[in-house]
Amino acid sequence: MSLTEQRKRLYRQSVDRAIGWMLAHQQADGGFGPIERMSHYMLSGAALLYTGHAEAAARMIRALKKLYVGPEGGFDPPEIRAGHQGALVERGYAPSWMIYSSHVNLAFDISFAAMPQLLELQDPATGGMFGSLEDARRGQGIIHTAVTSVACEAAIATGYLAEARRMVDHLVDNVLRHNPDLSKALYPVWDAGGGLRTDAATPTFPNMPAVLLRHEPHQHHYLTGMMIGALTDFYRVSRESKYLDAALEIYEFAARGTPAIYESTASHKFAWGCAWLFRETGKAEHLESACRICDYQAGIQEADGSFVHWAFVKSADEWPYSPRFNITGQFALWIARTLGCL
Repeated sequence: MSLTEQRKRLYRQSVDRAIGWMLAHQQADGGFGPIERMSHYMLSGAALLYTGHAEAAARMIRALKKLYVGPEGGFDPPEIRAGHQGALVERGYAPSWMIYSSHVNLAFDISFAAMPQLLELQDPATGGMFGSLEDARRGQGIIHTAVTSVACEAAIATGYLAEARRMVDHLVDNVLRHNPDLSKALYPVWDAGGGLRTDAATPTFPNMPAVLLRHEPHQHHYLTGMMIGALTDFYRVSRESKYLDAALEIYEFAARGTPAIYESTASHKFAWGCAWLFRETGKAEHLESACRICDYQAGIQEADGSFVHWAFVKSADEWPYSPRFNITGQFALWIARTLGCL
């Protein structure tokens, strides 16, 4: 059996086990029990749909509308009501993925209603997305690279292409072009008042580190994966080489650094980015990068089919059901997208 056939079998089994674990928890109302935050549901709709479980996804989306959609449209997540700091500084992150998951499941009443609320975070000057609503209202503070990347996915899906273009232009013209030396590091934090932050006091966020060091292990390459994903998706829409060239530049930064990138759950979205890059370039090395991450992820899958985010915990006991549900859906989705390229 060829390596490709071995990987196809491994990835199918891994996805089936992961989705099987999720579906075993679906309840009569379509929800999945004690999920603590909207962010733990954010990509599950897409994961279920794209792994062949459209009916289960539709039932879940109906449940999520009752749980999280406010009376005027837009989202009212419990983590915001509770003042959870991570949600407040990354205000648009989970809503962007919820819009995307709802839209691909044809829940347009959710996705279209939520987009105006999401776009309140877009900076008129740079086109990037502020991390917090307060910063957006005063026009000062951190433009959040991860939020910008996933908001771009939501904007592309719902047809807000002018807004999506401004988001990817920010990633290219501001973040990428102002980085001083990509042979060593990628600095993703942009300040609306001061430009790229490379100083020791640069703030960090749950989904956006202050810096990614090219040749060091334990780097959060889910961020480079998100950037590549947004850029390649916008290239697919626009066919403008600027965006594919930028995605390739980010890939070169990440893939030509330490091989430790392929042995960390913190690289999970890099598999998605590489698979999407391969879809556009047809280059075997891009697919191989995605496969190496999926090989690792499938190899550390739990016996029950779920996944633990080992980059953030030392024991499986530290990774309870609610975040486990989220990351199991995400890992299954990235493996499925890579499988679709084989």
